[in-house]
Amino acid sequence: MSYRITKNCISCGVCILKCANRAVYVNNEDQYAIDPGRCTECVELPRRRCHLICTAGAIQPDPAYQENREQLWKKHRRLHPAPSFGD
Repeated sequence: MSYRITKNCISCGVCILKCANRAVYVNNEDQYAIDPGRCTECVELPRRRCHLICTAGAIQPDPAYQENREQLWKKHRRLHPAPSFGD
């Protein structure tokens, strides 16, 4: 499940800096948002970065985008391919 940023957002910008997937952005209405195509729920970590650092509690699960761990890992590998070490 992707996360979303609610109206409680205070626009501090910390979540943009902490997202390794570059999923957090500022939309056309100057509101912070999360791209569900890039949000992997930090599947590679024990806890989600943006959710932990949001002091306003504005980052919440988005029920419109439900994914299982396998789907999240697939997305993570697509966004962060393993380095190749030559031929």
